[in-house]
Amino acid sequence: MDADPFETLAPLVAAATVRIHAAPTGYDGGEPVTRPWGSGFFVAPNWVLTCAHVALRGGGGEGGGREVGLSVRGVERLLTGRVEWAQPEHNAAGGLWPAPDLALIRLLEPVPHPCVWLTERTARVFTQGEVAFFGCVETDEGIEDVSGRCSIRGERGSEGQMKLGGEDEVPEGVSGGPVVDLERGEVIGVLKARRSAGRDGGLATSVVQLRRLPLPADPVLDDHDDLYQRVLRGHDRYHADRHQDVADPGGTWTDAQSELRATTGRALTPGQRVELLGLLSQLPPPVSTRRLEESITALLGRPAFPSTLPAPRGWRDGLGLLYESRHGAGELETLLRYAMYAATADRPYPAAPDAEARLLDWVHRTAASAETPRWYRTNLHLEQDARLRERDARRFAAEPAEPDEWLYETDLTEGLVGAESEPFVLLEITPHGWERGRYDWRVCVAGPSGELTSIAEDFRARGPDEPPERLRAALAEAFRRGDEPDAPVPLHVAVPYSLLGFPVEEWRPVPGGPRLGEQRPVVVRCTDPVPEAEDSEELRTLRLARWTKVHVSRVIPDILDCVDNHPRPLPGPGVLISRDPASVPVLCHTPTTGGEPAALHRVMASGYNVILWRREITDREPDCGDFHRGVDRTVTGAGHAGRLPGALWRLRAAQAAQGGETPAASWARGLALLYADPGRPLPGMDEPLETP
Repeated sequence: MDADPFETLAPLVAAATVRIHAAPTGYDGGEPVTRPWGSGFFVAPNWVLTCAHVALRGGGGEGGGREVGLSVRGVERLLTGRVEWAQPEHNAAGGLWPAPDLALIRLLEPVPHPCVWLTERTARVFTQGEVAFFGCVETDEGIEDVSGRCSIRGERGSEGQMKLGGEDEVPEGVSGGPVVDLERGEVIGVLKARRSAGRDGGLATSVVQLRRLPLPADPVLDDHDDLYQRVLRGHDRYHADRHQDVADPGGTWTDAQSELRATTGRALTPGQRVELLGLLSQLPPPVSTRRLEESITALLGRPAFPSTLPAPRGWRDGLGLLYESRHGAGELETLLRYAMYAATADRPYPAAPDAEARLLDWVHRTAASAETPRWYRTNLHLEQDARLRERDARRFAAEPAEPDEWLYETDLTEGLVGAESEPFVLLEITPHGWERGRYDWRVCVAGPSGELTSIAEDFRARGPDEPPERLRAALAEAFRRGDEPDAPVPLHVAVPYSLLGFPVEEWRPVPGGPRLGEQRPVVVRCTDPVPEAEDSEELRTLRLARWTKVHVSRVIPDILDCVDNHPRPLPGPGVLISRDPASVPVLCHTPTTGGEPAALHRVMASGYNVILWRREITDREPDCGDFHRGVDRTVTGAGHAGRLPGALWRLRAAQAAQGGETPAASWARGLALLYADPGRPLPGMDEPLETP
């Protein structure tokens, strides 16, 4: 008879489960152990995963770096750990902590310890079967380990919270403990909260939410630069080493998964899977989430990433996505091609010696031992050689830019299509006209062909002075899906005419961090550009023709409302419509400096979809000369309109770097860009966008 999976897995999970306490105060950690705040578990050597509300109990964790105490099985004294990441960092509203409610603690006093196996799958609730939870409780006799079984009844919200059934009691003190899929033999969640008596058992946070760990601000140069990669790659190396260490008589998670027959009928055995993950962990991570998505989409033949979950960001994540997406005869062929893609991919930094060769050797040995068709193995070699040649060609062609090339690009022989064909992030803001200070928002990712994927949305948010935490998280996820090294994905902000003056580029995605406009191109799109009536057919034709012209010709700035530092009336409608189609209209003045209140609307209604204008600034210099000269340099230096969003981003970054104090940067303060492709209408202006 098959063994009870709980009996097989419980010793492995319990051995890796720890208790979280207040930090020890003695020199040797020998003082009496205080009442535990909750539970946690080792996910990689010296790394403990738990809940943020456990790790930050009592406050003091803002910004990271808080020290806590850890009770580790087999170690008599209390050890010290440091909270290296927690999200959220506090819960000002009280009550249940917002999602994801996760924290990573680094052990400051390394000791030998086992680690759990974290699922590499990308799923919502993972299983319909039985799951187990582990943790610790305080009783009259002292602190005791506890475990139980229950089921997953569904999810709560769209942020990875799983609802647990009430088949077994979820006692106080197990928050932060692991939730284990008993069928597959892997940890899928972190126990978050129990429910009151008579209700369902509680809530758990999916371990997929670890992908919310922030991306490093600086270029990734080694394993330690990205905390997510550091921890998950350490996890995979640990389990690969344990599997290969035949001298250790202790049971491993791979042994348990084999005993459970967790991969019966699948392309890889538990041993092959842990070997592959270990080999993948020796490689640098993907250059970007976008490159990883392109590879998986090519292998699946369809869009790969779920919209509402944090997208995969490491090689193990991509493998898990393929592993749960493909079944049948072609599963092994797809997984081996994926491993070959990983071995021949571009790198953010060089791979360790022989890391690629060892992975490729594993791929071809596995293909041969599985007796895959000869034509498949031949094509695998041919595709591998072609990818390596292409990678070498890209490396050879890459040359460092001249010092001044980052600011102005003048070569019109490349990139004539411009930014309008590139992926972008769309943020829609819809204010409540009947409820002042409230608005709805939605964040989408747009691909090169114009398809829109909704990431998240919310209603009746306060503001929009500062983005709420949920919007910050949605933007971070959307940016991660589109960013490339040194090429952040642009943000298109779609607002009604009444909000065109609101400087979204001044938002700070991380409180106290850089502004949005300093991090990436930020442009504006208007959701009601002609509120009185739709464009006539003639005006729409003109709008499309002008858009094409400014993207294939050298553009020139056209300052419409200022002469010799003095405001002047805008030209009449007929003159506005008939101006040079290669010009970019510029508005120098605002109503407080003598400009027309409806100037921007009049220009938009005359068939222009690329417009530069200045927002209201309280301490603006009366002399417009610097502004005129700066706009002329920026527009003519960009070459065509597709490069204007990037040019404006670099201006804002330069302004931030110079502290906004020098004339070279100050002229650009408040500068905004309307940039809206008339051939790619916003959702609701053409066909409605379906939300998840």
